Amino acid sequence: MAKASSCGELPPAVRCGGQQLEKLTNSLLYGVVNSIRAIPTMYGYAVIIFSHPTFGAFMPALSKLVILSSAVHQLMFTLLSSLPFAIGQVQDAGLIFLSAMASSICKDLGDDVSPEAKVATTIVTIGIATASLSVCLVVMGRFKLAALASYLPMPVIGGYLAFIGVFCLYAGLALSTGLVVNDFSSMLHVLNDAHNVLLCVPGFLGGATLLLVSQNFKNPFALSTAIMVMPVLFFLVLAIGSISLDQARDSGWVDPVEKTASVSELLGLFDLDLVHWAQVPQQVVTWLGMVFIVAISSSLDVVAIEIDMGSKLDINHELKTVGWSNVVSGLLGGYTGSYIFGQTIFTCRSKTDSRVVGVCVILAELAIVAVPVSVMSYVPRFFLAATLFFVALDLMLEWLLLAYRKMCVREWAVVWLSFLAINLVSLDVGMLIGVGVAVVNFVLSYVEVPIVNPCVGSSSSSSSSSSSSDMQLQALASNTVRTRQRGAIAHFEFSGYLFFGSVVQILEGVQKGVYVRKSTTDVATGAADRQSFLPTRAAPHSVSIECLDGTPALNAHASPTEFVVMDFGRVSGMDATAARGAFLIFKKYCRNRGIAVVFAGALPSIRTLLLKNDIAGEESFYDSAEDAIKFCETHLPANNTSDDTVGILLQRALKGPEDSRPALDGVGHFFRKVEVPAGYEFYRVAQSPHSFYLLARGRVAIFKNADSSIKANKPLAQLMTVRPGSMFGEVAFSSQQRRHTAASAMEACTVYELSREQFEAMKEQTPWRCRSLT
Repeated sequence: MAKASSCGELPPAVRCGGQQLEKLTNSLLYGVVNSIRAIPTMYGYAVIIFSHPTFGAFMPALSKLVILSSAVHQLMFTLLSSLPFAIGQVQDAGLIFLSAMASSICKDLGDDVSPEAKVATTIVTIGIATASLSVCLVVMGRFKLAALASYLPMPVIGGYLAFIGVFCLYAGLALSTGLVVNDFSSMLHVLNDAHNVLLCVPGFLGGATLLLVSQNFKNPFALSTAIMVMPVLFFLVLAIGSISLDQARDSGWVDPVEKTASVSELLGLFDLDLVHWAQVPQQVVTWLGMVFIVAISSSLDVVAIEIDMGSKLDINHELKTVGWSNVVSGLLGGYTGSYIFGQTIFTCRSKTDSRVVGVCVILAELAIVAVPVSVMSYVPRFFLAATLFFVALDLMLEWLLLAYRKMCVREWAVVWLSFLAINLVSLDVGMLIGVGVAVVNFVLSYVEVPIVNPCVGSSSSSSSSSSSSDMQLQALASNTVRTRQRGAIAHFEFSGYLFFGSVVQILEGVQKGVYVRKSTTDVATGAADRQSFLPTRAAPHSVSIECLDGTPALNAHASPTEFVVMDFGRVSGMDATAARGAFLIFKKYCRNRGIAVVFAGALPSIRTLLLKNDIAGEESFYDSAEDAIKFCETHLPANNTSDDTVGILLQRALKGPEDSRPALDGVGHFFRKVEVPAGYEFYRVAQSPHSFYLLARGRVAIFKNADSSIKANKPLAQLMTVRPGSMFGEVAFSSQQRRHTAASAMEACTVYELSREQFEAMKEQTPWRCRSLT
């Protein structure tokens, strides 16, 4: 039997067992929370896919098929994904294509064909479409073709996503009322009845509440809590009003009690003798659109997860995981699925790196499929509808209204035209129309570029001549970016018109030109260290170097990149797809690595686009590449020794003359070099000052209490921004009084920290150096 040691500490075996129990408990908790978030959404997705009136009588069984498909996806992601915390479910990206196939089949078969035959034809066709799509995804991942899907213009994708929002709105109304709502006219018919409007109001308000919670609360549990509060409030109102559940059913708030479909009945839907096989090839055009959209969506989900984690992922490998998941789902008659970004990141941030989370979701979904009662008969309709209203409001507001802030007026018009074309014509033809409009918009933007620019002097003339040659249309897909290495500064020169067709080349080119320290963390292990937000000591310069995209560096002895200069001096224009698809992603990659990015020579229109999309701040722009490079060289920390770096930084911070350096040399070993991620808090208001800091790289925000008090946990107002070569926290440190301010990293930073203990040691060993600091 294990015994406690004499000093009162538990033996290692007991401590290890306690840690394992804590980890298991945490994993089970997050598994339950993810199940709560996933299952209601699947009911809504079933309503979207099977929105045609033919499917009304089969919805209990069809809803279970969607949930079963989600369980299959989660099983495959739990087994194959390099991320142990991955959540994979039926995804919204392919829903509209599946719905279009289902409605098209029912319409083409007409009234002469039995509903059972229509259902069998639909689910078999959808299964074949999902399985064949997955083969394309596996092939794209195998031959590293994931980037091909990035050539679709962002405004067209935006129009499609807004269309998904409309379908979620229809599905939310259908769930709330129990009636068929699958187009604008049926929506108006339903809302023409006051009682139907009353049934829809709680769900709509619930969806709006979920949207507000998701946008204003950083705590990942907030959204799950808000979801669970809705049914609790409903049953509380019933209890207060002495209203029975049967009375609520009679009023339309809850579905009637009905026999749910058993597993054998689910299998009975797949009656191959009833399938009209001629319908399968008629869905090819819709299927092609689904391949592109699902590939894009899956790739973007992986990129978003990668950026949030701060660790490099193999996008092509993850795309193969999505592909194999859809293979199994399709062969079992399931539906398209992928990573669920929000829930995957939610679990990732909890530092839960166990596959137990996925197992919990699988078991919960299988339990819903197996239970002999319908969940819809015991929960309010608006509870499930609220999740659909949430998605509808989010997508429609983001792309039909707020997108105006992130792109030019003509591109915003392309979003609307794509959206209207999809609604008024059909999904596949509408997207083709959207692509055509996007191409026309590109041509109009291109012909507006001035061919002749006024120039002064031979230097400018030479530049104009060079620029003129780069204006040729055939150069748009080549020679778009040129890389120059200047030690720890990567200098990229762009030329021509940067548009949706050059996104892949730009992103690949700039990643090859940025060198970073090779990560020793294996992504597949899901080590908790990777998620640590604690400051770590900087790695020495002797570590191996690789490109930002994880490929071997051309020069294995090169210095890690500290600054990136984006030279737009020869760029004539840029669209929102290039801005977000290339530069926004690249900026986030660099931010995770602590690399500063600055921009030079950008036209006012390009500058505005970069600012609108949060790619750059006002302080990141310079008139010329020379000015930007000079700034980088000035703020580049010396990389010889810690003593040299601290001495230079102190001289800069104290604004001392050059001859003051000798008095500051030799203090470096008293300072601790620390690298922190964006958002790291150095200190808070009212804390005791145990150290102060020298900023070598990055930016730090200084805050004070909005009411000017020095009490803890008060609302803050930003006071100033600290830049490299400055000290912060030294005033309170010197006065030894509670801090009046707070400090946090605005981006990844390198700082040198002097603690009170080290300061006292310096004062004892070299008092003349302490006098230089004070």
